[in-house]
Amino acid sequence: MKSIQNVILVLLISVVFSSYGQESDILTNDAIIGMRAKGLPASIIAARLKTAKNAFDISTEALIKLTENKIPEDLINAMIDAASDPNRHFVKTDPNNPMDMHDSGIYLYKKSGETAEIVPLEPTVYSQSKSGGALASALTYGIAKVKVAVTLDGTSSRMQLSDKQPVFYFYFDITKNSLSQTSNWWFSTATSPNEFILVDFTVKKKSRDVETGSASIMGSSAGVADKNKIPFKFDKIAPGIYKVYFEKPISGEFCFMYAGSVPQGFEAVNKVYDFGVK
Repeated sequence: MKSIQNVILVLLISVVFSSYGQESDILTNDAIIGMRAKGLPASIIAARLKTAKNAFDISTEALIKLTENKIPEDLINAMIDAASDPNRHFVKTDPNNPMDMHDSGIYLYKKSGETAEIVPLEPTVYSQSKSGGALASALTYGIAKVKVAVTLDGTSSRMQLSDKQPVFYFYFDITKNSLSQTSNWWFSTATSPNEFILVDFTVKKKSRDVETGSASIMGSSAGVADKNKIPFKFDKIAPGIYKVYFEKPISGEFCFMYAGSVPQGFEAVNKVYDFGVK
């Protein structure tokens, strides 16, 4: 008799979990209420909470509703613990809502009428070259300057905008407790758009260039010249989320470039986030 009861219990658990865990096995308040209504023991549900993802609402109103539906106190406490665990609590985000956290990166905010869209900027690899006086420097024993420039292939970016006052959103990963060598390593170390500069490229026949330094026997300089830096404003929207915008119209070929120092133990990643404004 007991074995039959165990079989029935297993079948009940299977049916209930399959009914309330279909959306990537994410548990909700309504799912818990439904499982209890079908007679599933609180201890079984609590055990499931330890491994399943959840989207529990633990607001005052939601807790009152759980109590009204006769959810046991121990199970409500288990739900609160699960909702407080970032590894188990699932936060559903709108991919086109700039207020929701996205994967770390720079995104363009495009709005047309009542619709809006968040479009990620893809990074572009650049090369560094020495030019503008290498021969002269050799002939003058280093007196003439040798210029160092960042160069992108092509005369225009793949991302071309018609809005001369575009809006961007920067998303920084604020949850990492350790750094890892990735293509976006600077989003693990940077915390604000204030650590970036917007560079105005000089368009040449087959490339886009910007001078990043020069050297001669008389001395050296490093960094992008002020004339090639475009000012921008930014507002902090939420932890890790910043809105970047412009007070004046811009036009040309540009890129966001990380201006901070390379963290110890990392190699420089020769990538920028480029775009053009027609």
